[in-house]
Amino acid sequence: MSANLTKKLIINADDFGISQATNRAIRELFASKRITSCSLLACGDAADEAISIAKEDDFKVGVHMTLNSDFDEYPWRSLAAGSAGFSLADPNGNLFSDTKIIAKQARAKDVTAECLAQIKYVADSNVVIDHIDNHSGTMYGINLRLFFINAFRIARQNKLPFRFPKRGGFLSGYFPNGVPTVIKAAHKAIVFTSKLMRAVIVDEIISNPYPIKDIPNYTTLKNYYINEIINIKAGVSELFLHPSYHCPKLAPLTPEWKKREYELKFLMSEEFITAIKNEGIELISYGDI
Repeated sequence: MSANLTKKLIINADDFGISQATNRAIRELFASKRITSCSLLACGDAADEAISIAKEDDFKVGVHMTLNSDFDEYPWRSLAAGSAGFSLADPNGNLFSDTKIIAKQARAKDVTAECLAQIKYVADSNVVIDHIDNHSGTMYGINLRLFFINAFRIARQNKLPFRFPKRGGFLSGYFPNGVPTVIKAAHKAIVFTSKLMRAVIVDEIISNPYPIKDIPNYTTLKNYYINEIINIKAGVSELFLHPSYHCPKLAPLTPEWKKREYELKFLMSEEFITAIKNEGIELISYGDI
């Protein structure tokens, strides 16, 4: 089979470093060869442990460039704040939790500074970085800010791939009644920008866009992902999930944590492995592209 007809898949676990429960899950997934990639949240509470695990187990990581905290109760530290007026953080140096604040007031230079600080933090720890991506979608243009330009520039300068899809298939999950024309046009414009800036991106991305209220049980989530795997097209796709064990500290703060536990169960399932094999999909890592 020629290379352009091969179905290649990166299986990425996001939020490495958000908690010890997530770190444990990702470590076990790598050990059992259920994932080929992960994204390290450098400002997370368990980032130092995640870095130690990556070094001990000798695997590469992506940097999960993060502009916001997830939880008001436990805000994450900015790695670049230090001067008055830093637009991504409060006076205590913590990243804002409200992404609307970021969309409204974040300055491009601060976005770049924060991302580079997070990359440096990981690189200085002697962990090999094989790609970059973005937490909470704050750099994909959905907030009407052009921070994808920052991402593409950082990707090119550091010679790292960035998670963004050339194809628009992922949009159908967010717009089940049809993708609006303006959204299709915006996607094409961002892809065109990536070409102009010579940034390396993948052909397609796959994830589950639904909140836990729309996922009544594990079987629903499993069937969604199996269907997505069956329909993977030729080229390089990335399947990204947020697998984790139960976290006593964070799980009570959001019902969405249950989805993370479902995704871990799915990645550990035989149905997952069987679907990959049946479709003749070649598993790769970001380092392979």
